[in-house]
Amino acid sequence: MPKADRASVCPGRTADDAAAAAINDLGGWRLSTGDDELADALVAAGAEVQRRAQVMRLPLSPAGADEPSVTPFVPRPVPLGRDPDDWRPILPSWHAAFPPGHPDHLAIGETESIEFFMRLVDGSDMGVLHRSACVVADPSGHVVAGIMVNIRPDPPPWGGAWIADIWRDPALRRSGLGTRLIARAMHQLAQDGLPSLTLAVTHGNDAALAYERMGFRTVTNWTTVQIPSRP
Repeated sequence: MPKADRASVCPGRTADDAAAAAINDLGGWRLSTGDDELADALVAAGAEVQRRAQVMRLPLSPAGADEPSVTPFVPRPVPLGRDPDDWRPILPSWHAAFPPGHPDHLAIGETESIEFFMRLVDGSDMGVLHRSACVVADPSGHVVAGIMVNIRPDPPPWGGAWIADIWRDPALRRSGLGTRLIARAMHQLAQDGLPSLTLAVTHGNDAALAYERMGFRTVTNWTTVQIPSRP
């Protein structure tokens, strides 16, 4: 669907003016904004909230010589094509990580799931895929986790290195795998000269506490709404 990112209110206009313009002219669009007043005005005008999140950022230090290990798990490259056979081993852990009731649950099937990942792989959603993006297999060979890291073209915090998605099988809760995947990405990003790492965590997701322990700090809130289609 068409979407607008980082929407803001023009100088000399009000949030209500902007919301009315969006409702009138952007029927069917998905719109994201870091302006809480605009988000509230959009909802009051009839838009439906899709996601409320906090944007968190972590400065990166120059990487040392040793890359953090995820042993006994094995990092594998992310598939680059649309062949369902390449993605079927990956999707079960991804869907299990976000079950119904989870703040980031997506009620979508196999085709839609692959399309979601392909927009990250081809850079159309979040910019160029970074080499730290990977899926992770357990010692038996089953894919149990993954991380998608993209480089957005704008300056931080909206641009630069972003964790576009990270997940792990809930059976591995408290394994530390997610933290180690982020540490591995931080190391590779710092090696490549990236100054910071950013992510967005949905309100109500307990992962925000883990990110805070790693040193991420909230820089802004972020709301995504769906503008109703016009008759």
